Amino acid sequence: MKVSLKHHWVVKPAEATWNGTVSLSECDQTFAVTHVPTIYYYRFCHDCLPSTDNIIKTLRTSLSKALVHFYPLSGRLRWIAGSRLELDCNASGIVLMEAETEAKLDDLGDFSPSPDLNSLFPRVDYTIPIDELPLLFVQLTKFQCGGIALSFAISHAVVDGQSALYFLTEWASLARGEPLGNEPFHDRKFLRAGEPPIAYPTFEHLQFNPPPLLLGQSSSEEEKKNETKGSMLKLTKHQVEMLRKKANQGNQGRSYTRYEVVTAHIWRCACKARGHKFEQPTNLCICVNIRNIMQPPLPKSYFGNAIVDVIANGVSGDITSRPLEYVARRVRAAIKMVTSDYANSTIDFLKNQEDLSKYQDIHAFRSKEGPFYGNPNLGVISWISLPLLGLDFGWGKEIHMSPGTHEYDGDCVILPGKEGDGSLTVAIILQAVHVDAFKNFFYEEIEC
Repeated sequence: MKVSLKHHWVVKPAEATWNGTVSLSECDQTFAVTHVPTIYYYRFCHDCLPSTDNIIKTLRTSLSKALVHFYPLSGRLRWIAGSRLELDCNASGIVLMEAETEAKLDDLGDFSPSPDLNSLFPRVDYTIPIDELPLLFVQLTKFQCGGIALSFAISHAVVDGQSALYFLTEWASLARGEPLGNEPFHDRKFLRAGEPPIAYPTFEHLQFNPPPLLLGQSSSEEEKKNETKGSMLKLTKHQVEMLRKKANQGNQGRSYTRYEVVTAHIWRCACKARGHKFEQPTNLCICVNIRNIMQPPLPKSYFGNAIVDVIANGVSGDITSRPLEYVARRVRAAIKMVTSDYANSTIDFLKNQEDLSKYQDIHAFRSKEGPFYGNPNLGVISWISLPLLGLDFGWGKEIHMSPGTHEYDGDCVILPGKEGDGSLTVAIILQAVHVDAFKNFFYEEIEC
């Protein structure tokens, strides 16, 4: 898709903000300079079509106000000893871009992730020195039909998904002329930012070990070269409940969550579609939100990263041949490992490393430099409970929202479907040769 950039602005806080250096927590450090992309699509009726100039004016003015409260986003990162980062809150600002395309929204079909949509996202140039690289990029693209796409690329070293959506929600409120809902909490010392380790890690942390390779291979280089393809697979509320019913059969009173059963289902289908040998080791990487797990819990408006990775593992033969309940149990067991003690042990593990470089971007799925988390492995992130939908900047709610366009095998996100209807959408990237088989297994296994 051809997209032409028309204008760009550096937007800074509307008022003077606190200046100084912030130590990042170990939860922030592992994501290094990765920016996470998301996109929202809006369609307007002919009689209520706002001008692009008015939309840009609204975005610029409200964003400048939002940055007064969320001032870390207008700062810059810089490297310090041990391949660690710190945040310079210097109000350098974020980048807002205006673009246009001759395409129509209807040309995008079901909005499945695709390299063809890359031009709808802000381009992040990682050759720029890190202390000059903005932490947030925003791109407004106008379609020929009058619809728009609003996309974001936000630094994962500064915020996780929950904090990013918290910011977008508050920004949208300000754009609508409403007051800020909750003041963000910026003190990262709640996750012991800048402090020395308390003790040596007391748990085994499999998430920092190299993931399994395909049997018979000595590296993942050949797998990295394979073409990949994205899919958006929809599950109705009824289909989700069918999976839960299947997983809950014979589970001795346990009731598995939607995330647990859908993730177990994805893992099984991926192993089948990839045609693994029975004894093939396979890892599933799970991101766990630790805000309410920590003792004491983090403040509700904590603004930063507060997630810990954990690994569920097994062999493909067991994953594919045993009941769904068995796989869901392995998913749950991994999640249940993440207690406050486990999270603190993870922090201590990372703090005990003299150099963090080999642990950065392991599970961000967007770096080809770190350990490969594609075939035979998988990473499934839950955005089910995040306030993704209904992002209204004053011109109505979106018609569709999706994660950014990726190309890395094994990257999977579970999203809420239409607002309030209980449906889910699975956005997954797999090697192109496995996609059709995965889709077939994905739906056939629900019915049988």
